[in-house]
Amino acid sequence: MKLYLVEEEGEPRWLAALAHEVMYAYVANTGKFHNHNALRNDYYMERHFTYEQIGPAEARRLIDDDLGRLDEIEEAEDLAIWQADPKPLDPADVLSIAAGYNR
Repeated sequence: MKLYLVEEEGEPRWLAALAHEVMYAYVANTGKFHNHNALRNDYYMERHFTYEQIGPAEARRLIDDDLGRLDEIEEAEDLAIWQADPKPLDPADVLSIAAGYNR
């Protein structure tokens, strides 16, 4: 699993984890990583965002800094989907797997 800081026009936007061609994004509102197909499509095809590979320590700092917090009103539909996600990934698991991968 690889970790990425995803930026839009130089501004941090997401913490992402790529595993077997599935892209997950950390959503601070839920405290979990969720499958983010639009981000996956951007990574592989569109490249509107920039992707900087980072390590687990930097990812933990971004989580602690609340990166990935969405506006509860403007992003209500997306948040409802992620809050109902039956298979979110726990940040501790993602960071642990990423740490093992980077060895």
